[in-house]
Amino acid sequence: MNFDTRISKWKNIFGRLIGQGIYPYQLAFLLDTPIRRIVLSPKTLVDRLNLSDNSKVLEIGTGPGYFSIETAKRIPEGNIVLFDIQLEMLLKSKRKIERNNITNAKHVQGNAAFLPFKNSAFDNVFLVTVLGEISNRINSLIEINNVLKLGGILSITEMYGDPDLITENELELLLCQSGFVIYKKYSSSKGFTINFKKVKDL
Repeated sequence: MNFDTRISKWKNIFGRLIGQGIYPYQLAFLLDTPIRRIVLSPKTLVDRLNLSDNSKVLEIGTGPGYFSIETAKRIPEGNIVLFDIQLEMLLKSKRKIERNNITNAKHVQGNAAFLPFKNSAFDNVFLVTVLGEISNRINSLIEINNVLKLGGILSITEMYGDPDLITENELELLLCQSGFVIYKKYSSSKGFTINFKKVKDL
């Protein structure tokens, strides 16, 4: 790869970082920076997820696994599926899972608009700054509804400043059309988490 090609490649990568679309796996290390804990720590996020010891959890858009370790530890009798469209992200998260001796996690690559899981397979589904990156959000929410148990919790977190941010009003409108009702809200100056409860099948 010549110099001009490398420059063009990295311009594209940084363009994806500051623009809309899927977060570039080449910059995954930025998602693991300790500074991120000031904005939203894994413990804070997982405290919001309404988990039980035996919860079956789907994390969509897992990235390098920033929230995955803490989630897995909170469900010692359950399990978590780490789902991401980028294989490179899944490989990073898998290495992290192995380093931490986590045994109740599984990795699956795919597109969130077409979830390859059985109906009612999960008690909890969560996404952190991911829904806005999904091009077919309506179809993705229908798929999430299908794989989530009746009464299960879908937790969506958005952070201010994210170029793919979905506002609270937009989110509530989308979810209330997709078989969910608002269950609980958590807000700060940096962003928000809204937990929705599935109340009907689609």
